[in-house]
Amino acid sequence: MQFLRFLIVFLGACAFSCGQRETPAPPPAQSFPSSEATHATTVFLTGAVVTTRIKSDGIVSYAEQDSAWGFGLTVDFFDDKGKHTSVLRADSALVREKQRFLEVFGNVKILTDDGRTLASDHLVWDDRRRLITTDGYVAITKGKDVMSGYGFESDPELKHIRLHREVTGRLTDTDVLRDTT
Repeated sequence: MQFLRFLIVFLGACAFSCGQRETPAPPPAQSFPSSEATHATTVFLTGAVVTTRIKSDGIVSYAEQDSAWGFGLTVDFFDDKGKHTSVLRADSALVREKQRFLEVFGNVKILTDDGRTLASDHLVWDDRRRLITTDGYVAITKGKDVMSGYGFESDPELKHIRLHREVTGRLTDTDVLRDTT
């Protein structure tokens, strides 16, 4: 008798669950690239003057999101008259053309035309504000002078530098020092 009750309950549960099938959820929306290119160049302009030229070994663009991922980057910076001032190299970058914004990652190096160098793992370039920033660590050298710290902002020529915390350095050219606070 108990077996018969068990069998009735079991078959009832099977019949009920078979009749109540859920419709599977649709798969998440996929985002496919709108274009892919090798040896691509992107240019930011102010009026007719080139301010930034981004060359990449490869780039994958997502036009709907105004974003592109570039790999093997070389970025040339120019002043407001179109004169070359510095070059940045990085492993990869997120480029937002409409916003004129670039975020670079991995082995980031900047070399200015007058011999300053910067090394970091991550930087953000805002072309509209002409400002390079990061919350991360940076090391800046010129000749025997070395500065390092966390939290950084500067122009692309590395002439107007601000380091925000844990700042250390060794300076031999003390004529250029001034208090800006």
